[in-house]
Amino acid sequence: MVSFDVAIGLFWIGCGIVILIPAWLIAVRGRADLHVHYDDSVDPTYVSRRAGTTALLMAVATITYGLAQVRFGYQPTAFVGLLVTLLVLATLTKRFAQGWGWHGE
Repeated sequence: MVSFDVAIGLFWIGCGIVILIPAWLIAVRGRADLHVHYDDSVDPTYVSRRAGTTALLMAVATITYGLAQVRFGYQPTAFVGLLVTLLVLATLTKRFAQGWGWHGE
């Protein structure tokens, strides 16, 4: 029988991989149009660099939390830290995709 911590940790690792796939496409392949909040008036290179990197950080944080839960079990402080980190990074990636900080022509 698998312990609850291992099952939930694997769930978070799976969620991180789901975040990682489009983040990789946006950041590395330059597919800014895949971002749901992408504004066409913003330079796609800027969006790919900023929003894609921020999304990659979200994936890494989620996978790291999943690995920590498998290894050390549930820690409420780590869980709250993950939620706050994801909230901040999700807000940043949305703003970057909409052109926040971009100085166009």
